Amino acid sequence: MSAFMSYFLTAALAVLGVFVLFALLYAILGKRFTDKIVATNMIGTLCVNMIVIVALLVGADYILDVALVFALLSFLTVVVLCRFVQSQALARRKSGERKEDEA
Repeated sequence: MSAFMSYFLTAALAVLGVFVLFALLYAILGKRFTDKIVATNMIGTLCVNMIVIVALLVGADYILDVALVFALLSFLTVVVLCRFVQSQALARRKSGERKEDEA
């Protein structure tokens, strides 16, 4: 790998690291829970990109398997969080209907 490519990938890794920090800040300061889910998805995607860049820098193919597993886990995390939000919304809706029926 050329020196330019190595510097370029290192700079891309640094930029992605800064983006992860911004996404983490967005997850902490987000007003709604859905903002936090989007930030979690964004962090997972950026981390997968960072793992792929590290695999290119090191030249080890097995690290790409780690990136694939991490991508699957990140997807599963977002699906579980969405199911949680959906179940909470349905529970609130049902409790609201019960209060209206009692009144």
